[in-house]
Amino acid sequence: MQDTTLAYIAGFLDGDGSIMFQLKPRSDYAYGFQIKVTLAFYQRSSNRSILEWLYENLKVGAVRDRNDGMSEYDIEGFTPVRKVLELLEPYVILKREQVEMALQLIDEITSQSEPSPQVFLRWCAKVEVFQTLNYTKNRKHTYESVRAVLESKGYLVPP
Repeated sequence: MQDTTLAYIAGFLDGDGSIMFQLKPRSDYAYGFQIKVTLAFYQRSSNRSILEWLYENLKVGAVRDRNDGMSEYDIEGFTPVRKVLELLEPYVILKREQVEMALQLIDEITSQSEPSPQVFLRWCAKVEVFQTLNYTKNRKHTYESVRAVLESKGYLVPP
């Protein structure tokens, strides 16, 4: 992909995009939660074609229409998000700290397939720190709620 295209996409991320880490309850996961990463781009549905252009260039993720007149291009998962962030990293300006922090956290999480409960909880704390960089309104699941679940299941001893 040309440098000018990558720079344009990075500028789009800086302005109308976001990098998100979420703690999602999942009964089929060892500790009852999944750490989910998403890279998202937003536009009014009348401008959906630019999101489709992004998809055609990045070749990963999906474009969908929301019920509020907006469209969203989402890329989910550690490997696809890492791949895109690595491509855009040299060109990102406003979200440089987020990109660098996201790449570090993705590398840390993907380096261990079976983390201890303590390591998983440390990752959850880092997710919460990352979330402070975004304009999130409310978080349903936090470090504290994950810690409480891990304690209730006997994975951690309460302090």
